[in-house]
Amino acid sequence: MADSSARGSKNIGIVSAGAMGVSLMIGSGIFSTPALILRLVGSPAMALVLWAMGAVVSFGGATAFIELGLMFRENGGTMRFLAHAYPRPRVLLAYLFAWSMIVCIRPGAIAANGPVVGKYWLYAAGIVDTGWKARGIGFGCITLITAANILSAKWSLRIINILTAVKILVLLVIVIAGIVASTGVIGVPKNTNWSHGFRGTSGDAHSYSSALTKVFWAYDGFTNLVYSLGELRRPERNLPWAVGGSVAVVGILYMLANVAFFFVVPLEVAINSEEILAAEFTNRVFGHFVGHVILPVFIGLSVFGAIFSQTYGVARLLDSANMVGFVPMGRLLCGNH
Repeated sequence: MADSSARGSKNIGIVSAGAMGVSLMIGSGIFSTPALILRLVGSPAMALVLWAMGAVVSFGGATAFIELGLMFRENGGTMRFLAHAYPRPRVLLAYLFAWSMIVCIRPGAIAANGPVVGKYWLYAAGIVDTGWKARGIGFGCITLITAANILSAKWSLRIINILTAVKILVLLVIVIAGIVASTGVIGVPKNTNWSHGFRGTSGDAHSYSSALTKVFWAYDGFTNLVYSLGELRRPERNLPWAVGGSVAVVGILYMLANVAFFFVVPLEVAINSEEILAAEFTNRVFGHFVGHVILPVFIGLSVFGAIFSQTYGVARLLDSANMVGFVPMGRLLCGNH
């Protein structure tokens, strides 16, 4: 890479470190899954309990990755952790993980997220999506992000920081608007969602397993920084604050956003809104234009930022896999000479 991807460059400070996790966690999940989780568990109170549980479990996972990251302060993350934990058969698990992540897991996630950006932006523009239009926009976004990562790691981090700030700002606007709406200032009709407590809560174990899967998916991404530990300044200080702090910030924002959604949207409407609960919320608080144009644009940007973080992390894993000899013709493919 051109300016700052050389091994040993310390490009990542505390702000960029936190943004690496927050940017990947806040994609489209918090905007699309709360209604689906509510339908599965039956009551807003229980849905909030699951979101809190997701934060606690994710924080537990974060502490494990913090400890491992402080032990092995090099790019590569889980690949290096597995190599040291399971050295026999000779780095087999590390090798399998690296190739699964490089060839299947991360590219598959990026490819899945690309059309999501297109769908939201086409919806905002009022254009009917035939499928290929969204894929074309997604392909363009992924190509642009890849080029940016090739040209400048520093500017890629700056873009990730900016997009992360936008995501946090959008969620804060939703939270504040929901709280203000609950006081009656905005003129949104009050509902009784939170006065019902746990009334109507489901007792089906399968529903809870499905709901928790969606919750954990929304929290996925807090490990992204560990793939770039070799570029992190002062890891003994910045790694715990960045990884632990990102889970804490996202968990608080997620729970407050759910409180705001259900302050405004009646229970019956919320249950049937499926993946457009956030749009239903903004329609009621800000009007049709914000709900159908502005919000989809920002959700698309949110997913765009998640792709940026995914690409930055997997590029470091690829370089690390090349360093330990996992990549055939690595000098040619990875560009490090």
